[in-house]
Amino acid sequence: MSVPILDASAWREYRGRPGNPGINVSTHLAKIADETGKERLCYVKLVPRPISPALLCEALGWVLAGHAEVKRAEFAAIVMVDVAILRKSQPLSPEFDTLTFCPAWCSQAVAGSAVRDQTKRMDFMASRKAFLRAQDSRKIAAFDQWSDLRDRNFGNVIRSDKGGYASIDHETMLYDTLWIPAGLGFEQRCLMGQARKALDSREFKRFQVDMAKAAEGHASAFAKAKADLEALIELILDDPTPAKGSIVSTLDARSQQGWLANKLGVIA
Repeated sequence: MSVPILDASAWREYRGRPGNPGINVSTHLAKIADETGKERLCYVKLVPRPISPALLCEALGWVLAGHAEVKRAEFAAIVMVDVAILRKSQPLSPEFDTLTFCPAWCSQAVAGSAVRDQTKRMDFMASRKAFLRAQDSRKIAAFDQWSDLRDRNFGNVIRSDKGGYASIDHETMLYDTLWIPAGLGFEQRCLMGQARKALDSREFKRFQVDMAKAAEGHASAFAKAKADLEALIELILDDPTPAKGSIVSTLDARSQQGWLANKLGVIA
């Protein structure tokens, strides 16, 4: 399985809270030792099971993004976190009171800055348009449609110091399949909606066509990722049987040739 499972000894050093922790208030930065012992600066999100499907979604999203050639964090893992040790550095909500250890999703911080993090309004507008005109934006937008990711905003797209744009935070994927049945919901935010507002009609049509073209690689990506996805579902879900079939069938159906083009009403 491509996602390492690390014990609590891998969590080495607390490094503070991000300026915007997102929807998971336990999010923090920490040094995490990978399987070789190399320490990596990572974002870490605790996910008590079975309260939220976020842990599974993050893992599935990271695997799928890699096979779909969507830039992502270089390293990611599931790590057990000692709740008492973390509480010495930051407060945690009452849901953690009965836990000694809690599984968490960790992903290496991508060197760069979020598209949203521009200090001046005009800088932000220029940065937003530059991103929406880049091919990476169309790949990410197509990936989000395929994976049914609910919350994609300019804060979880990173302009990488190595070039291009990387997607982070896949926790709201499989929205209809996993989040709605769990009784949890989010306001929808997507790159296609942002492109419709920021680009002229010709550019927006090109944006959609490029999305459909990017989606042509999803069937191959799904085939390569399938064994990993099934292993993660078995590992993370307490009772994987009810959800496994629907997760796999949803991703399979949405990966088929022409699915996104038909949804968008474009010819790729």
